Amino acid sequence: MSRKHYPVQFTGTGGEYFAIWIVNIALTLLTLGIYSAWAKVRTLRWFYGHTLIDGQAFAYLATPLQILKGRLIALAALVAYYAATYFAPMLALLFLLALFAALPWIVVSSLRFHARMSAYRGLRFDFTGTVGEAARIYVGLQLLFIPTLGLILPYLAYRQVRFIVDHTVYGQTSARYRGTLKPFWSVYLLAFALMLLPLAIVVYGFYQAYVLQAAGLPKEMVTAATAGTVGLGFLLFYLMIPVVSAFVMARTANLLYNASELGPVGFDCNQRARDMIWLYLSNLVLIALTVGLFIPWAKVRLARYRARRLAVNGPQDLGQFVAGQQQQSHATGSEMADLFDLNIGLT
Repeated sequence: MSRKHYPVQFTGTGGEYFAIWIVNIALTLLTLGIYSAWAKVRTLRWFYGHTLIDGQAFAYLATPLQILKGRLIALAALVAYYAATYFAPMLALLFLLALFAALPWIVVSSLRFHARMSAYRGLRFDFTGTVGEAARIYVGLQLLFIPTLGLILPYLAYRQVRFIVDHTVYGQTSARYRGTLKPFWSVYLLAFALMLLPLAIVVYGFYQAYVLQAAGLPKEMVTAATAGTVGLGFLLFYLMIPVVSAFVMARTANLLYNASELGPVGFDCNQRARDMIWLYLSNLVLIALTVGLFIPWAKVRLARYRARRLAVNGPQDLGQFVAGQQQQSHATGSEMADLFDLNIGLT
């Protein structure tokens, strides 16, 4: 069977999205946040509608009322937590423990909702992962972070990618992840090394202070010399965070797509870390210089780059997939993940 290469296209522009973005902000403020549900749906429908494969756009199917209902439940939980921190700190601690225990359900609910509200060529996606498996990955493995000094991260990232891909369904076709753990070690070991460089400068600064004090130099001179070195180390550490984040996200996206299969369809992703680092840093600078007004262009730049670096390899006819059974889903878990800033996404 002959195969065809389908580049992913993103056709939106920063100017178009700015008009949506600024109206969303204004109406959200005027309605004391109620319009935020409509703003989210409008934004996602715009981004989905401008993402095309083989000339066909994706569709976002959630309604504002679904988002609003889930958001109100998540907001009530957040308000209860902050009230507890003020009136009953021990209750707030129990609330955090309950949130951590509920994390597997939040993860599965969020992934399922986003999948079922996404469609291509009239067919919906679905997510079939279980709360039990999510608990082993998102709770069990994360509890090993401190005992392993963070070295569990490559395995955790690998298991998360495999969990998400292996339980993603399009119509009646299940996806499969064929990747291995080894490439994740390469990504995270380099990321660890990059983060250790500025920390090494900080350690050297304190060592410098010890040497200068031992040499009998005045305290003022020791403090000045140490502050310069330690300050440089901390500055580089904070500058390195977006650099390492962009590097990890680019490499993880490549590992995710290039080893994934959806029936007869494969993927080709070639994001470059240096491109993502430049995008992240230049976006941060331009957002700061424009007091936030560049945010729409920043999001469009990122979406356009990711689309340009992704392609689908499949049969001559991408319309041969069979529809699956339609199922209901609720936005509560998704909105809780957004509200509590839980990073469930991978790319």
